[in-house]
Amino acid sequence: DERVCDCCQTDAAVSASGPVVVYRDRSAEEVRDIYVTRLVDGRWTEGTPVHRDGWVIPACPVNGPAVAARENELAVAWFTGAGGEAKAQVAFSSDGGVHFGEPIRVDEGRALGRVDVLWLESGSALVMWLERRPRTAEVLVRQVWPDGRMGGEAVVTTTSAGRDSGFPRMIQDGLGRIVFAWTQT
Repeated sequence: DERVCDCCQTDAAVSASGPVVVYRDRSAEEVRDIYVTRLVDGRWTEGTPVHRDGWVIPACPVNGPAVAARENELAVAWFTGAGGEAKAQVAFSSDGGVHFGEPIRVDEGRALGRVDVLWLESGSALVMWLERRPRTAEVLVRQVWPDGRMGGEAVVTTTSAGRDSGFPRMIQDGLGRIVFAWTQT
């Protein structure tokens, strides 16, 4: 892809069908939607949108997507400011990233983005994002199922709302525990 948004981080995962990469695309009209490409028969597919948000922004939002794979299921989380409304969203694919369902909004209405996602043994995904609060931000997580059901949000920690707080991340260790990492400013 010749027009990748070059300040937004990319992410990759390996599905049963092979590797996938998600990234923020950038059209000539400055539309910055999230795209996916897959390695099929030794060649990368042309990038296709996970969802057409239609976010037009003439600057880099420095806010890329996250992807997690489990067999042929993918969960892709991302931030968008389409229509002047900041949202953290997740969409699911059951065919290795060929098709995605409609996005599910996970935030509480003041999203800053900086998302991460991982699969849980329950068949749900855990989505993490930053939410703006008065004078701070909270790192939040929420369990989301591919059918649209959601659990309540949980606060991981508070941090700065500024870019100096970085991009929180999470992994699941071999014992099933979730480990969170973030920058405290």
